[in-house]
Amino acid sequence: MRKFLLLAALTFGAAQLQTAQAQTVSVNIDASVKFPPIVQTAASLVNLLSQGVQVSFLTPTAQPAATLGSGGGIVVRPDVPISTQVTQVQVLTPIAGSTQVVREIYPLAQPIRLNQPISAQSIIVRAKDGGRVPLTNVMGRQAAWAKAPGLQKKAGGMPPGQLKKLCREQPNNALCRAGNGQGNGRR
Repeated sequence: MRKFLLLAALTFGAAQLQTAQAQTVSVNIDASVKFPPIVQTAASLVNLLSQGVQVSFLTPTAQPAATLGSGGGIVVRPDVPISTQVTQVQVLTPIAGSTQVVREIYPLAQPIRLNQPISAQSIIVRAKDGGRVPLTNVMGRQAAWAKAPGLQKKAGGMPPGQLKKLCREQPNNALCRAGNGQGNGRR
């Protein structure tokens, strides 16, 4: 009887195994490889720095405490204590073919201590309208404006989008009324 039950159990198990092998399962697999966005941002950051964009981190009293090095790392000045807190960032870009520079200062969305580990790609600043903007976006906009002499000759001499935004917010501004169809905020 035991042999019969053992034989029956083995036969039943083998039959189940054979039917399980006969089944097919279809599964959709996403095999695409997604690169982390920080790698692309780091490359664009280094590219912007190589174009001459300079970034300084300022203390609450507007004193320079650190700069952004050519490799994208934060370089603290030797005379500044490492525990210093910075609250602003200054972006400076030389204008192509001249001795002038574009200089803008933005408050940081969150103050940073120089001794905390942080990458430049993750730094967020506050724009004039209060919105949060990545530092790399500010650097890119400023670099594009500084490279294009034609943009600087436009009414207002502002980086791309700033005059349009100004005219949208302040349509009676003298820069918006000054010819070239600027009164309606279009460029």
